[in-house]
Amino acid sequence: MLVYGALGYYSPLEPHMVELTLHDSVLALSTAFWGSRTLQVIAELGIADALNNDALETAEQLAKKTGTDADALNRALRLLASHGIFEFRDGAWTHTAASRLLREDHPRSVRAFCRLMGAPASWQSWSHLEHAVRTGQTALSKLERKGIFAYLTKHPEESRIFNAGMAAKAQRDIPALLEGYDFSAFKTIADIGGGRGHLLLSILGATPNATGILFDQPHVIAEAANEPRLKRHAGDFFQGDLPRADAYLLMDILHDWNDADAARILTSIRRAATAQSKLLIFETIIPDIPGPHLAKALDVNMLVMTGGRERTVAQHGALLKATGFELERVKATASPYSIVQARVV
Repeated sequence: MLVYGALGYYSPLEPHMVELTLHDSVLALSTAFWGSRTLQVIAELGIADALNNDALETAEQLAKKTGTDADALNRALRLLASHGIFEFRDGAWTHTAASRLLREDHPRSVRAFCRLMGAPASWQSWSHLEHAVRTGQTALSKLERKGIFAYLTKHPEESRIFNAGMAAKAQRDIPALLEGYDFSAFKTIADIGGGRGHLLLSILGATPNATGILFDQPHVIAEAANEPRLKRHAGDFFQGDLPRADAYLLMDILHDWNDADAARILTSIRRAATAQSKLLIFETIIPDIPGPHLAKALDVNMLVMTGGRERTVAQHGALLKATGFELERVKATASPYSIVQARVV
């Protein structure tokens, strides 16, 4: 019997099989971007939208629709199909459940997020990872020394992709957060750095007696959907002037910043909070055990993109203690996110 590995076929009786398997694992990791980059390009080109939902279409037909080369497109789709994304049948391509997620009209579409991962800000920054590891500076600083938000201001199309990608990611994770926490105890919920309100609007939908306050920069909250129970409060979380609330939410905010800047954000919230207020931080937590984990990959992405970091439970606890809070509990959810709950001290 032959077993397939990254380098080809070999016999399971091969005396160096374990060594070869480890060798193959390292090589597979070194080439993992081949698949991810192919996925990003197929998402950017809108191939899933061009392929009718229940149709069988040849590479030539798809290439004509999308202005691509049929042979090259066929080869890219063949790679994705090996991961269950698209299916080749009867000489033509059709959708799978996974490839439908790349369609714009899918209710949980990930196309925007895949485009974001392939956009110049992400892709080119990752090519400068060595700079980050050598210096401790962000890799993105090779593109824009003032940081990611200054970069996006100068590149409005990428900014649009960034916003859409973050919204797509949020729609994947928010249901698990709603299932994992009961927000009904709070009358007023403030989402700090809440963007266009995706999280807060979902919470209000599940908590009919609550009022929400969306806090972010003026041009950001202006794009939030209208909801009678949603109030907009423009400001800068570094400068203070935060609203009073029973609960403060921070989703994917602290990980954008180093410890000093994260402490400034928490201090601003502490000044606005009452003695009874709760702080809820939604982020991935780095586990204190070896082995693969999304938080470990996101942590390096923060090094590349923002200069922030993912944190362990102990690191969250120390940051909270230094800014007038006490960590009460950490609750895992069905998503990669955990909910870190803290109280005012």
